[in-house]
This record gives sequence, structure tokens and C-alpha cells, in this order.
Amino acid sequence: MKHIKTQSKTSNLKYERGADRFDTELPVDIGGIQGLTRNISASGIYFETETTQEPGPRVNFTVEVNVRGQRLKLVCEGEVVRVGRNDGVLGIAAKLLSSFFSDAAEVIDANSSVKAGIH
Repeated sequence: MKHIKTQSKTSNLKYERGADRFDTELPVDIGGIQGLTRNISASGIYFETETTQEPGPRVNFTVEVNVRGQRLKLVCEGEVVRVGRNDGVLGIAAKLLSSFFSDAAEVIDANSSVKAGIH
């Protein structure tokens, strides 16, 4: 008789992570609203802000980082997977769908470009 090991149905999978997370406080900008990261990984990010957000939609945001003395923006697109409120501050967990580094001076606000007629 063969014994096949299966995963217990009682384990709580929602706390298992696909990548190690690192606690850090970095400035975040989401649609002109400022916030701070609380942790980040190769596949996701958790940040706090005062903006209103619901789980599910895609969001675009930038994270300001300092790499070897150079200020860069990490330009991100993410999918909101969890939202929580603590002491009037909104916490947003997002799965990163894409990201790239840009010189801070090169980042253009897509909303202001559309208003100005730039496509």
C-alpha cells in the first residue's frame, strides 16, 4: 500500500509568502496622494496612505528609493489584493505586476500629460 502525502486542509495558506519581505519605510505616490511603504518583496508591496482603495483593481504608483546615492523612482503597476484600516490610515497590499526604475526627474505624471493633451 502506497502512502501519498497531501497538504493538510487545515493549514492557513493566506499567510504563506511567495518571496521574502523586507520591512522598510520608503515614500510612495499613488495618484498624487503620498504614503509610506511598510514592507516590500520581489512580488509585492504593502504601504499605508490616506487614499481610498478597494481590493481587485490595478493601481499605478511610484516608490522613491536611494540606490548608491542616486535618487530613483520605482514605477509600479500592481493589483490590490488586500485593504485594511488602522487608526485612520489605509493599508494596501498589492501584488506587483510590473516595475522598473526611472530617474526621479524623468517620471511624468500620466494624468497631467493627458490633461495637457500629451499622448
